[in-house]
Amino acid sequence: MSVVSGVVLCASIAEDCSGPSGQLVLFERIQEWLVEHAGPFQQLNSVEDSFGGSKHPQMFVAGGGFNHFPEDDFAAFVLSLPWQNPENVVLVIDPEEGATRVFRPEVST
Repeated sequence: MSVVSGVVLCASIAEDCSGPSGQLVLFERIQEWLVEHAGPFQQLNSVEDSFGGSKHPQMFVAGGGFNHFPEDDFAAFVLSLPWQNPENVVLVIDPEEGATRVFRPEVST
């Protein structure tokens, strides 16, 4: 039986974008984690270019759907990353069964 989890990751466009693909450096690390832990074709896709409105959103947004996804391990990995702007990071995991979960890195004051 298939058990699907929807995943959405939002981050500030002010994060470091100097990675080889021109994407957020930490997003590239997240993609590598997904390949290693969920399979070679398991990646998040950037979706902010699909938003409506007359302006580009000032955020990076990526999402995907995954079967039998290691939700807790993924959330722990994302939250452990050295975000430059952790106050702008939101990870949403919506499992097929159960409540939607929202994760935010701790922000030091």
